[in-house]
Amino acid sequence: MPRQETLGQRIRRLRQQRGMSLAKVSGGDFSRAFMNQVELGRSQPSTRVLRVIAGRLGTEVDYLLEGRLPNLDRELALERARVLMARGQARRALTALGEAVEASDWPIRTDARLCQAEVLRALGRAEQADAVLAEERKVIAAHRDSHRLDRLRALERGEAFSIGRGDPDTAMRVHLRLADRAMRAERDYDALEHYRAARVLLEAAVR
Repeated sequence: MPRQETLGQRIRRLRQQRGMSLAKVSGGDFSRAFMNQVELGRSQPSTRVLRVIAGRLGTEVDYLLEGRLPNLDRELALERARVLMARGQARRALTALGEAVEASDWPIRTDARLCQAEVLRALGRAEQADAVLAEERKVIAAHRDSHRLDRLRALERGEAFSIGRGDPDTAMRVHLRLADRAMRAERDYDALEHYRAARVLLEAAVR
């Protein structure tokens, strides 16, 4: 069984992957020698120092400490549920969602809840689905997110939400436009979702 990566090893790996020196990461906030001691596991950085290091390395404090981002498990659960729903396996999709629906962060929680509503409808539990959608409508309205509002309205009508109305090329262009818009608004999660969808459509077209 492989040894678990330590905090210091993780910091060193990220620093080297980014081609950064100890001095570059340290900046004027702490010494190069201290940074070296952290990487060797001989010094324990404070939360403030970890924030500085994470910022310089372009990652999150949670990743430095745990080796994975806190929302990654929820994103994986959501994507697995979406795939299962697309394959017509609603019961398994509901199980797969797991704690994703309990997430507190926008927009992961809302995306998971919209998926949950779709699953509940597929299972004939329309009343529960409607309750979920009513709650998420308020959240989406507060964030003024037209894309998710369109998805919610489709679910309320009992329809499958589709970007591009079934045309892959149109869908790809819409996803790219939404991704660019999300990037300008610094909504990284949304940008990643749309760029990923556009890539899948492009790869499918090539095949």
